Amino acid sequence: MRANPFLLTLLALLVSQAARAEDITERIRLQGRGSFILSNNEASHGGIRPWFERGAGQLALRSSKLALSPQSLALSADLTDTITAHLNGEYHHASETGTEVTEAWFSWQPLPFGDYRLKLRAGWFYPALSLENTDLAWTSPYTSNFSLINSWFAEELRANAIETSISRKFNVGHAPLTLQWVGALARGNDPLGTIISWRGFAIHNLQTGLHERIDFAEYPSLQQPPLTMQPNWVEPFRELDGKTGYYTGLHLLYNDSTEIRFYRYDNKADPTVFAQGQYAWHTKFDHVAMQQQVTEQVRVVAQWLRGDTIMGDDAVYMDYQAWFALVSYNLDDWQLSWRYDSATQEDEDNNKLDDNSGHARSWTANLAYRLSEHWQLALEFTELRSHQPNRAQWPRWPVDHQEQVGSLLLTWRID
Repeated sequence: MRANPFLLTLLALLVSQAARAEDITERIRLQGRGSFILSNNEASHGGIRPWFERGAGQLALRSSKLALSPQSLALSADLTDTITAHLNGEYHHASETGTEVTEAWFSWQPLPFGDYRLKLRAGWFYPALSLENTDLAWTSPYTSNFSLINSWFAEELRANAIETSISRKFNVGHAPLTLQWVGALARGNDPLGTIISWRGFAIHNLQTGLHERIDFAEYPSLQQPPLTMQPNWVEPFRELDGKTGYYTGLHLLYNDSTEIRFYRYDNKADPTVFAQGQYAWHTKFDHVAMQQQVTEQVRVVAQWLRGDTIMGDDAVYMDYQAWFALVSYNLDDWQLSWRYDSATQEDEDNNKLDDNSGHARSWTANLAYRLSEHWQLALEFTELRSHQPNRAQWPRWPVDHQEQVGSLLLTWRID
């Protein structure tokens, strides 16, 4: 793994702070979560390998009796009373390097001024788009795999950003309403959009490390003009054109039970730039996430996005949109979660040899039982149906494809 000056500086600060702290446990917090797959049964028609094996499958299928699901660690340290350093890492079987850093940032939260609260973040991190991936190290408390939207974010979206947020609480009737504005300048995410343009949206729980490469199928269209320079891989967290993108959002939290987040994301990349073996992609989208605590036991979570991406001189131009709805029911030590996903890509360019259109529909059910404070047993089933015209470039790969996987998982966690 290539050395990153920011990460080295962060680690040095963590070590020096730990050495000075009188009580390390009060200053430094280590959390972890991971799963053992006790049984993993797949049903796939057409024999398409998953993308990380250079195939075109969109579900992370791997039949096994005993295997490791992603293992995540979250480390944070209070450097001062208002400044905290954060470092998240993950191991997963489909990565280029095995173990990688997925997020690394500093946060500064000074004392409130008047009725306002200010927070700053700087480093590599996920923008606060998701209300599904709210568990430690950006995992989901509802299912092992992520939605189509957040699976894409886990692969290709990370901001090397300076982010500012300002919030204020109001009283509306007899209930509190908190409004929070978020704005950031971001770089280092120029290839965003590559993987969904050829493979399409996918279902999995694999978070790409900051120096990691994602492989996908070597489509014959990539060997013909105007795509001959495009490799069948992407390193998504690269700065290629020297331009700065942005995102901005508004969070609304009402009565601690209703939450809505609106975002606009634009990486401002120059799609004609080719550097470090790959193109910059100008990718932008609008995004809405919401959650509603319906009763003490029932919660509803939903997310929607719509955007477009362009690469080269009209070599690829694609519109896309996706949404999901999730319902989770908790009763004592039991949790039942069900999610439905939908995603669509529409090819708008003039390259007839490379059809990036497609759509995917998926549902996931997860039944989990908490064995103890640190252990949970879960049964999860996912079905994904997809239509990808570019799979017709291989005679043996069907355009329409159905994939299913059922897993029995033993999950551990430390807090």
